[in-house]
Amino acid sequence: MAGPGRSPPAQGFLLRGSGREGREKERRAMVPFRNLRRLLCLWLVLALAVLAGCGGAQQQPAGQPSGTQSQQAGGSTSTQAEGDILIGAVLPITGGSAKMGQDMQNAIQMAFDEINAQGGVLGRKLKLEVQDDACDPQTAVAAANKIVSMNVVAVISGYCSGAFLPTEAIYHNAGLGVVVPAANAVSLTEQGYEEINLINATNRDQARTAADYMVNRWGAKKVALIHDNSAFALELAELTRENLQGRAEVVAFEAITPGEKDFSALLTSLKGKEPDAIYFTGYYAEGGLIIKQARGLGITAKIMVGDGANDPTLVEIAGAENAEGVAITSSPGAFDFKGSSDWIPRYREKYGEPGPYSVHAYDAAYVVAEAIKQAGTTDRAAVAKAIRNINIEGISGPISFTETGNRKEGYFIVLEVKDGQFTVVQGVPR
Repeated sequence: MAGPGRSPPAQGFLLRGSGREGREKERRAMVPFRNLRRLLCLWLVLALAVLAGCGGAQQQPAGQPSGTQSQQAGGSTSTQAEGDILIGAVLPITGGSAKMGQDMQNAIQMAFDEINAQGGVLGRKLKLEVQDDACDPQTAVAAANKIVSMNVVAVISGYCSGAFLPTEAIYHNAGLGVVVPAANAVSLTEQGYEEINLINATNRDQARTAADYMVNRWGAKKVALIHDNSAFALELAELTRENLQGRAEVVAFEAITPGEKDFSALLTSLKGKEPDAIYFTGYYAEGGLIIKQARGLGITAKIMVGDGANDPTLVEIAGAENAEGVAITSSPGAFDFKGSSDWIPRYREKYGEPGPYSVHAYDAAYVVAEAIKQAGTTDRAAVAKAIRNINIEGISGPISFTETGNRKEGYFIVLEVKDGQFTVVQGVPR
C-alpha cells in the first residue's frame, strides 16, 4: 500500500507467482526497481543540498528572536519567531469570584487589542490564553501545569492569594515570569522566586491602613477580627492584630468557613464582647452575609472589610441599609487614579463598568508587553528578567519592583458605603 510520501509501485515490476519458483521470479523482478529507487533517493539528496547552498541563511533583523524553539537549562524556552506571542492568564472564571476574573480578563484583552493595533511586539501580535483557577488551590495548580506546558512566554495570574501561592513553584520551575494583578499576601514574595512580581500593594500595607483607620478615624478601643482561614485572609488578620498592639484591644480573633451561610452563633458571641469595630478579611460572599446578620442581631459596631470583599455584590448581599457606613480597605481602583480619566470611557465602551482590579490587570498586560520588547526576544528567562527590572508609567502610577518582587510604590485607600455606593474617604497620596 502506498503511504504518505511514498510512490506506488511501478506497474509491471511486481510479479506474483506461487511456490518457491514464483517467489524467486518476484525477487529477481524487484532488483531493477530497487536500483532505480536508490538512484532516485541519491538524486533527491544531492538536489536538496544544492538548493540549501544556493539559498543561504536568511538574515535576522536586529533585535528579533531566532526562528527556532529550544529548551534551555532551568526550563527556559525560546519560542518560535513566527505567529502570535502567547501570554497565559490564570484567573477565576468560575466560582464565587468569577466576576473579578472576567473583569481582569477583559482589561488584559483590551490592552492586547491596543498593542496589536499598533503593530504588536517584535512585529508579532499578542494572544491571550486563559485558564480558570476558580480561586481554588487544586484547580489553580492544574491550570498552572496546563499553562506551562503551552508555548507561553509569560503569565498574568493571581486574584486569590491562597490559590496562587501553590502555583508559584510551577512557574518558577518553568522559568516563566509572572505579573500578579491582584493577589497580595506577603507570603507570595517570600518564597525567593525571581519570576513573581506583584502589581498590588501587599497585606502589610493593607493591615497598617486598616488599623490606622479604625483607631484614628473611628476611635476604636476594642476590635474583633474575623477571617476565613484562607492564606490571604488569615495573614491579613494576623498583620492587623500586630498593627493594633498597644493601640486597641483585640477582643476576638475568629475563623469562618468559605461557603458558610449562617454566622449567627459567631456573631452572638461577638456581640457579648462589645467591640467598637469588626474587621472581616475574607471575600464578599461571606462578608455581605456577616454584615446583614450582624445588623439583624442588633450589633452596632462599625464594620470594615478587606479588599477581597471590594465588590458591589457585597452591598447587594448585605442590603443597602445594612451596608451603610461599612468601610472597605482597598487597592486603588480605576476611579482613584489620576491617569484613568481617558481610560475609563474606553473600557466602558467595550465592557461596561470596570472592576476593582481592571486597571491592575491592564497595567500587568503592558508590563508583559514592554518586558518582551526590552528583552528583544520571547525567551522565557530573558522576559522574566526584564519583568523584574521593568520601570514604566501605568494607569495605576509608576510600576517597578523591588528585588523580592513587591511593587516599589504601593498603597491602600479606604472606601465607605454611602447610599449604596462605594465612596472614597481616604484616597491615593498625591
